[in-house]
Amino acid sequence: MKKTIAPFTAQLVTFETDLPFLEVIARLDREVNKPGSLEFLSKFRTVQTKEEIVELITGITGGNDFLYFMEMNHSKWMNICQGGNNRAAVVYTIGNPLTAETFMRHDIRSGYGIPPRLMVVQNADGPGTSVLYQLPSSLPFVHDSNNPELRKAILLVDEKLEAMLTRVTTE
Repeated sequence: MKKTIAPFTAQLVTFETDLPFLEVIARLDREVNKPGSLEFLSKFRTVQTKEEIVELITGITGGNDFLYFMEMNHSKWMNICQGGNNRAAVVYTIGNPLTAETFMRHDIRSGYGIPPRLMVVQNADGPGTSVLYQLPSSLPFVHDSNNPELRKAILLVDEKLEAMLTRVTTE
């Protein structure tokens, strides 16, 4: 048995907007087709061929880059635990297995940092919302990779996330 511990530093990206929390959530839900994605994971478990995977994903994304996997509503459970009215905070897990396959084929360990997660947080001191995520290209196994195909694929994910969140947060 061998155990290693390797420190790493990822980059945290924050988009800030004056848009209300619920507006940002509604826009994000549209971008990742949340209603159409709700049954994705159960259907994904039953696919048997690459063609089925492609058909399932393209049918949900409708040309967009990401689909919805799940969310964790932190404010809901925090309000229950603390008996208070905490500011809204939700973590979304989004992604696209077709995109992930592109870079995982170059280094299976890159799957550690995917699918991406976004944290949508209501501002504490007034109106507005922040959206935070770790820059995929800064995560371990990708940042330190010497594989140009892996770097190219993950940098494209960086660009797609930025473009989507620009649409979500721009007034």
